[in-house]
Amino acid sequence: MTQTIQPIRQSVSVPLDPQRAFDLFAGDMTAWWPAEHHIGETPIKEIVVEPFVGGRWFTRHEGGEETSTGFVTAYDPPRGLTLTWQLGADWAYHDDLVTTIEVRFTPTDGGRTLVELEHRDLEAFGADAAQMHETFDAPDAWGRTLSEYARVASTRS
Repeated sequence: MTQTIQPIRQSVSVPLDPQRAFDLFAGDMTAWWPAEHHIGETPIKEIVVEPFVGGRWFTRHEGGEETSTGFVTAYDPPRGLTLTWQLGADWAYHDDLVTTIEVRFTPTDGGRTLVELEHRDLEAFGADAAQMHETFDAPDAWGRTLSEYARVASTRS
């Protein structure tokens, strides 16, 4: 029997309209993604989310290598996007491992946007599912990543 693992849910409010918030998230991930959160042998040069369903989510590294993270499964600016996360507990890419990251951008008062991230389908990690939930839910994981996103967004308002 497969254990159900609760999704990770994080959110931040940013001082940008939904289109600008979406563009920063999907189109300029390099500007805000924590530099130490990578799987390549060398530092991040660029993080790419190809802007269409079926597009790749990958990182180009300073050493010239590319590492894959997943694929775009929904691309609906400025409302949201959905990506696969296909990095295993070993922090390597796996074709046969698919978890889902959905990001929604909702306008709020004062020209701000609520950015909600949900990382679900963690059961796909199998025996490592509970450990990966704990890892992603830790303060230095999705919480820190969205805090960095919000920090950069605040410089672009």
